Amino acid sequence: MYRSAANTYARNEDISVHGRIAEGRAFVKAARMLDELKRNPADSKLRAETVAINRVLWTAVQAEVTAPDCQLPDRLKAALMSLSLFADRAVLRMRVSRDAAPIDALIAVNRDVAGGLLTETAH
Repeated sequence: MYRSAANTYARNEDISVHGRIAEGRAFVKAARMLDELKRNPADSKLRAETVAINRVLWTAVQAEVTAPDCQLPDRLKAALMSLSLFADRAVLRMRVSRDAAPIDALIAVNRDVAGGLLTETAH
C-alpha cells in the first residue's frame, strides 16, 4: 500500500517537477538521519533533530492533503494521510524508546516515498 501511494503521488501532474525533486530530497534526508540514529541510538541531540525533521516533513504532508485547494485524488489523499499517521506513531515511539523497529519502518516509508518522487522526475 505504501509503495503504491508513493508512486501515485509522484505521478500526479498537479505537482511540479521541481516540487517533486525538493520533496523527494527531503524524504531522502529524513531517511539518512534515521539511518544515522539507528547507528547511534544514544545520541540524544541526533534523536531530537531526527524526530523534529520527520515530524515537520509528515506534518507538511498532512497539511497538503487536507488543504481545501489540494487537487490530489481523494484515494491518494487518504493513502497519504494514512502514511502520515503511521509516521506520527513511529516518531512518537522514537521519542520515548530506543527500539529500532519504528526507525526501520520509517526509513522504509521515507525511502519508498522519496523513490516514487525522484524516479518520476527522472523520466
